[in-house]
Amino acid sequence: EEEEEGEGEGVGGEGYGEERELDAGGRRRYMCGLLVFGLVSNSKNMMVEVHPLVIHFPIALLSSAILFDFFYIFSKQNDLAQIGWWVLLLGLISSSAGIATGIWADSLIGHLGSVFPLWSNHGWVQIFSCILFLILFIWRTKNPAVLIHTKLKWLYIGFGGIAIAILFYGGHLGAKLAGRI
Repeated sequence: EEEEEGEGEGVGGEGYGEERELDAGGRRRYMCGLLVFGLVSNSKNMMVEVHPLVIHFPIALLSSAILFDFFYIFSKQNDLAQIGWWVLLLGLISSSAGIATGIWADSLIGHLGSVFPLWSNHGWVQIFSCILFLILFIWRTKNPAVLIHTKLKWLYIGFGGIAIAILFYGGHLGAKLAGRI
């Protein structure tokens, strides 16, 4: 006897318990559904887990931007100066995601407004470092010749080095807060 179409079959026409192959569009819809379901059903806990994934991008991009500028000063290759500017811009954009997920994750911890002095508060140290990088970005955008000026280029790189040190210190405070060190 032949079974009627669909009888005893799982979703997609395969037998019960068998996995079905999803095409690229199906996989994309499945993953988007999981993401949306996770954000809606468990948004606060998910942000605690998302923040550590997001924060590595601004740390890498912002520090690399200053490194590209440093290399430009010695090599005079214009591509390095342009890369430095774009990487700094991407670092600032990604830092907004890091700050947003950090504030959302902090709604569970309550650390941002409760730890004093401010230099021992992970969130405020990171926000301060991002302000320093924003100052560098504005300075560099308004005065593109800063990296070829005899004295200003070293002031810019020194200021960038301080911003990187503060950024790394804030990352260290975050790792301590998360119990990773």
